[in-house]
Amino acid sequence: MTLREKLALLEKRAADKLAEIKDDTAADAARTIEKDHEGILAEIAEVRKQIAAADAAEDATRAAPRQDQTQPVDVDAAIRKALDTEHKRASEIRTLAKEAGEAELGDEHIDKRSSVENFRSALLEKMMKREAPATDNRSPASVGEEHHEKRASAMREALAHRADPSKPLGDGGREYRGFSLMDMARESLETRGVKTRGMSRDEIAGAALAQRSGYGSTSDFPIILGNVVNTTLRAGYEAAGQTFRPLIRETTVADFKAINRAQLGEGPAFDKVSESGEFKRGTVAEGKESYKIATFGKVIAITRQVIINDDMNAFSRIPQLMGGAAAQLESDLVWAQILSNPTMGDGQTLFSAPHKNVLTAAAFGVASLGKGRAQMAKQVGLDGKTVLNIRPQFLVVPVELETTAEQVLKSTFFADDASKVATESMRKLQIIAEARLDNGISNPAAVSTAIAGSTTAWYLAASPAQVDTVELAYLEGNRGVYIETRQGFDVDGLEVKARLDVGAKAMDHRGLAKNAGA
Repeated sequence: MTLREKLALLEKRAADKLAEIKDDTAADAARTIEKDHEGILAEIAEVRKQIAAADAAEDATRAAPRQDQTQPVDVDAAIRKALDTEHKRASEIRTLAKEAGEAELGDEHIDKRSSVENFRSALLEKMMKREAPATDNRSPASVGEEHHEKRASAMREALAHRADPSKPLGDGGREYRGFSLMDMARESLETRGVKTRGMSRDEIAGAALAQRSGYGSTSDFPIILGNVVNTTLRAGYEAAGQTFRPLIRETTVADFKAINRAQLGEGPAFDKVSESGEFKRGTVAEGKESYKIATFGKVIAITRQVIINDDMNAFSRIPQLMGGAAAQLESDLVWAQILSNPTMGDGQTLFSAPHKNVLTAAAFGVASLGKGRAQMAKQVGLDGKTVLNIRPQFLVVPVELETTAEQVLKSTFFADDASKVATESMRKLQIIAEARLDNGISNPAAVSTAIAGSTTAWYLAASPAQVDTVELAYLEGNRGVYIETRQGFDVDGLEVKARLDVGAKAMDHRGLAKNAGA
């Protein structure tokens, strides 16, 4: 068998071997196939080198001037020189190709016996095409990337399952069940071509946490870890109980500048038109409330020690608690607007006599509820004349009064006094019980000074669809808690930043009424 016949046979074997990797190929099987493929490629490279050396020696022999038969040609020297030249050419091309991630292109030009300069030109052209906008056509390289992404997805699934065993585990995740963080770090490096044999645990953890591993390959381990932290943190955020949601109007703002909300009043009242047919011009009454959002957040550090110690708290309890803390902060901001009785745009406090939303203090019951409902219905517009007929939709109470409120609103019979029975329309009120109304708010991130609560005070609130009550604003595109990851500057590892851009403001006193209770 000639060298060229051997080369053709090896190239066919390499193509057939690579074709064995399918979408459903298991990770271990895929790695075995890839190692076999690398061995065949090494054989191909050696045969190509032998072919190139033989061709170069033959060319040198033809080009040499005819010599006297008594002066024998040093064929061995010529072959050695040709081999050295070919080795240098192939080595330079292979180095350039590896740095550019185009090993296949390098092998092609080595086989074609291209000069180094010609290969540089071809490589530059290929890289320019690679940087051009992507099309729908999949390149052969994308198959390998899909394999890496499937492996990363399986690792994320297995890690999320370790953090919370209630999460389902698919076929891909089962391959990594029982893996420690160190096992996953090693796996991430190995599948990217980094040989970890001989590396210490500290070196493996450090290399896996780096965006660039330092071994010529990009590590996707930080992305896997950041995704798990993000998922756990958001789960903690969503799981936190927020009683204020039905009461408020949610919105987004473009920046951190002061938000000036025009508070539109009622439309101008109609006038009777005289016989001459003259219509008078009307205006819409207008008020204004102003506030702005702020940024709140914390940073979680995922260090080499976390990986080495297999500390799952960094992916389970800590981000879960941080997610819950973000949700609690939102609750503090909203309820502080009601408890702190803030000054409104007209210079009066939210609950004040001029606003006619301070009810006569009385223990909660049918009688006091009826009076409060009537007082809210009599609220007038910004013109001071137009009756708005606002109807409360929510009964807001401290948890100390929750049972009493349920008994009053849900009971249909009182043996001692029929007047204690709530009317049918009263029973339609939605009860919202909030512990902050009892305990007050002391979170320094939400309030500058602690706000006291009350176990007797209760409130009526209208639907935000009828009249503005409290507005909760997020930065546009960042509703709720937002996650960012980066290489640590202050820590040796990965930093995950949880950020919340939010603000709250009471908007219209007419949608709220307060009774201090007794």
